[in-house]
Amino acid sequence: MQKNIPFMITHLQTNTWIKLLFIICLYLTISCNSNRKNTEKQTGIPSPKNLTAYFDSLQHHGFYIPYHSDSTDREKVMHTIRLLQEYQTRERKFYPAKEVQTALELMRNELGYINSHRGDDLTAEDNGFFFRFLEQAARLCPDLYLLADVTSADHKVGVINFQEWSINPLYSFLLYENGKGGWNVTPIDTVGNVKIEKIFKLDKNGQTYYLLSNNFLPITFTQFIFMTENGITSLFQGKQYEEALKAWYENRPEDYTITFNPQKICWNFCHEVGEYYQPIENTKTLYLELKKEQSYFYVE
Repeated sequence: MQKNIPFMITHLQTNTWIKLLFIICLYLTISCNSNRKNTEKQTGIPSPKNLTAYFDSLQHHGFYIPYHSDSTDREKVMHTIRLLQEYQTRERKFYPAKEVQTALELMRNELGYINSHRGDDLTAEDNGFFFRFLEQAARLCPDLYLLADVTSADHKVGVINFQEWSINPLYSFLLYENGKGGWNVTPIDTVGNVKIEKIFKLDKNGQTYYLLSNNFLPITFTQFIFMTENGITSLFQGKQYEEALKAWYENRPEDYTITFNPQKICWNFCHEVGEYYQPIENTKTLYLELKKEQSYFYVE
């Protein structure tokens, strides 16, 4: 359905069913899966030839630019879209990284305010423009470092984090190669739940995995697994995740540091001893067994 979106937004129709179909398609492409799993082909992001018309049409269909107080912020976003269009058509030599970051921050600021003050879930009308902007900015981005807050060592996967007005997370997005010199983008989990701080590249049985991780404190402990197989990308949390965490926490000590061992793919509660960390006695170890989409957590 995503491949039809550019046609619908560049040939504006007044028919009610066309508008309804457009909204449904847009909502489906930006929503997160409630079971914390997302599998998609790498060709799912639209590539409109005219970005200005594309984003004008989004606004025509009710997906407004989120900005908090100053109407000039809206113009800054639209100006950045024009710069991206010039970059796409090679009228502009350099990717407008600074302007893209500014536009994302302006919109994030308003969405964070809405999420923390209104008390209702963010709607497709609230965040649809923001998601689509990030999608196109990533598609055209020549270097992962220009967008991502965290990257993998092989420079093939990155994560961009957005926070609320407070220190609480708002969104985390996965960035991965689209095969055309840019990046695809997909949300990680749901609103307000995830902040990814490290990416570990793990190889097992000929398959490469990327562990998207926040493992410093139990309250923020989060792990997601990303892999690509036969052109299909999968983002998932792994089986028995909640059950294993509960079992691991049962004998949690009062004073500890959580460490991750990428060789054994496990986590321990440790004490710092000199230049090293040593597992604390009588505590358990959390393991991740990598078996593609059947990957699972367990405790010993």
